[in-house]
Amino acid sequence: MQNREAGKFYGHKKKVTYADNNVPVYKLRIAKLPKQLKSVRIEQHFSKFGQLINVEILYGKTRSFPTQCIIHYQNAKDAGAALKQKYHTINHQRVKVQSCPGWEQPYLIESLFAKSSNNVNLLTLNDYCLERIFQHLDLRQQLRLSLCHSRLDKIFTYMICSRLQRTFYLEELLQFSTREQRQFLKTADIYMERFVIAKEYQGFKSIRNICAFLKEFRLRIKSLHIIKWMPVQYRTFLTSLQLSYIGELEMYRCNLKDIHLKCFLKLPNLKVLGLARNHLLKGTYLKCFRKLERLSLYECWNISNDEFSQCCRHLHLSYLDIRKCIRPTETIVYLCKNLDTIKLSGFIEYIVKLPKLRSLEVHHSNSPITIRFYNALVEHHADNLRELKLTGETYLMLPTVARIVRLHKLRTLWLGDYAYNGSEQVVQLVTKLSDLEEISLHYSLRIRDQHLLPLIIKCTKLKRINLRMCRYITSNFIWSTLEILSQRIAAAQPLVILVYGTRIKADILRVILSTLLKIRVTKVYYVLFSHFFKSSVYRKNRRLLKLLFHDDKQLTGLVNEGSSFDINDFELNRTTIDTMDVEFMNDLPEENNDASD
Repeated sequence: MQNREAGKFYGHKKKVTYADNNVPVYKLRIAKLPKQLKSVRIEQHFSKFGQLINVEILYGKTRSFPTQCIIHYQNAKDAGAALKQKYHTINHQRVKVQSCPGWEQPYLIESLFAKSSNNVNLLTLNDYCLERIFQHLDLRQQLRLSLCHSRLDKIFTYMICSRLQRTFYLEELLQFSTREQRQFLKTADIYMERFVIAKEYQGFKSIRNICAFLKEFRLRIKSLHIIKWMPVQYRTFLTSLQLSYIGELEMYRCNLKDIHLKCFLKLPNLKVLGLARNHLLKGTYLKCFRKLERLSLYECWNISNDEFSQCCRHLHLSYLDIRKCIRPTETIVYLCKNLDTIKLSGFIEYIVKLPKLRSLEVHHSNSPITIRFYNALVEHHADNLRELKLTGETYLMLPTVARIVRLHKLRTLWLGDYAYNGSEQVVQLVTKLSDLEEISLHYSLRIRDQHLLPLIIKCTKLKRINLRMCRYITSNFIWSTLEILSQRIAAAQPLVILVYGTRIKADILRVILSTLLKIRVTKVYYVLFSHFFKSSVYRKNRRLLKLLFHDDKQLTGLVNEGSSFDINDFELNRTTIDTMDVEFMNDLPEENNDASD
């Protein structure tokens, strides 16, 4: 019922209406305001429901942005009463009224902090204490806390965002509410460098919201990776970003055709292009990407040698992936003089004539050309080849390994996927590579704990070891490795070992602590053991070892380019034991710490 003389609204009991994130609604919006309606009549009509603070008309500049009206109530219950009617009639004009988004509401929560007399006021803490509180929360909780107060927002923006991962996944962003999405893109936009869309989605309403936010805040994404999306879906994302800042683009398994490459020509500074598993591509427009430096054509088997030759003639590539795609001719090799990284599906002898070759990935096979290929590789690149990655389930014979270790400047060595490639004799040969930093021995069934110790001792620059599915590696290898590493000069980074599928379990740290507690009755041994870790590890703040328990089955594309150790934390669910030395001492009982001194 309405009492027109009093100008008030009398009806059912008023209730507060909430927007997303439980934000009370104070502001309403008329999305399409008729031209005949003036602010005086609008204010007169909506004042019947309660006291107004302001009525603002936003005039649209184009047809796509019609004139809107924002109605701001002093009380949230009054706004809720006005929202009970979806359509209002003003001057015989029927208009639709809806609540403004949560981020446009006057969501001031300072009053809640002021009312809390019995509880501790969070805002009385200094910035460093608040930063520590933020660090114990996940990203979504951090966003929610930053929305509570302007000071918390500044701490999140200036002290937390700078430490966030530079790679962000759409899958994680879609789990946020609309208000949280906007807050994150608003505060963390300058720190986002890589955006990965790695999943197919059914609904597109939230994705449209994200695209609108990307366009609103003009995100300067440098690297965009789209995986298994149709051309109709990813175009919206491209148009929402600042195209001049995109330098790296990967379209993995997106059913691209040559005509779709035309829209990528609008990226003026594109230097990296990944087109893996787009089987319909013929490569007609590849030669038009004049600034391109890195190109992945894995499994693009419809590209002909003629089209690819034209591409090589016009481009100056430094990286090329043509596995299961093209068998390069001598002409192609001659045109690619600037290549320093190439990936092939088989041995091609004249590849070794590339003058700047630094990294080679090739499918190993025992064929008549194998010996000639490795001999030519040693002859031309013994002093400059840094990476050799052998793939395929083919047995690697000892004479072949002996030829490989003559590439004495190797820093990365993968020894294929065959179960019997790794052995004690192979490891003994590999120890001759004094500059070795990464080695992959995955699937090796003949490798034992004691076989790997010479590798740890002699290859002092070693940073990464892939022991995935080496079923006979036990925790004894970890103890021996810790003992060897503790006797060296402190390294800048810990030795990273991928131990998925071995006999090393993820609860190894609890085993260590329980071992310490069991031997605490024998004070002499406990003192010696704790003194070993405290003096050589904890006091010098050394990080000796990092164990990764994830499976490294990754997509074949630029998003995971590099080794199995470079996969982003958001992409795989992994359990990591990092800085074991520090965790040792933090969990030791105080009385025993005193005894060890």
